[in-house]
Amino acid sequence: MFFWPIDLHKDGGVCYRTVFPEASFERPLRVVHAPNHRHFKGTSFLEEAVTKLRAEGLNIELVLVERVPNEQALEIYRSADLVFDQCLIGFHGYFALEAMALGKPVMCFIRDPENYLLNADECPIINTHISTLCEDLRRVVERQDELHEIGRQSRQYIEKHFSLEAFAKRLSNAYEELGII
Repeated sequence: MFFWPIDLHKDGGVCYRTVFPEASFERPLRVVHAPNHRHFKGTSFLEEAVTKLRAEGLNIELVLVERVPNEQALEIYRSADLVFDQCLIGFHGYFALEAMALGKPVMCFIRDPENYLLNADECPIINTHISTLCEDLRRVVERQDELHEIGRQSRQYIEKHFSLEAFAKRLSNAYEELGII
């Protein structure tokens, strides 16, 4: 059913206003991660990869968002160049959708995109895994000029597939298929 609709008009559209990332090779690439369950999200692998890349001289920083109110968390998400969801589970969570609604590129392990994503060919999530995480992050740092476009595609994907209107249409179609309405 691909639940998790996002109310893009909440608070007059302020809650999910977009802030697209702009490439700046002069400041660190800001990776934001909100691990509600560090072990399941692969937080230690992310920390290790960022530490390794920094030791190699790459301009990257990691910001962890934990135990803060949602409004404050959303502000931190807006400051991200890249949002990291997880690298172990194999499917994105609501955090990834919120970040995409804000116009942020998202990195996440998707085990089977064709079965785990709604319209997989349109989904701009940067697929990663613990075995490729360091190289995937390196590629993002080196090609951060592409992040603005990925962020724009992320917002469009949410509007088309996870907005309240899109979810209502999907739910209505499901009810029709079941003969409920």
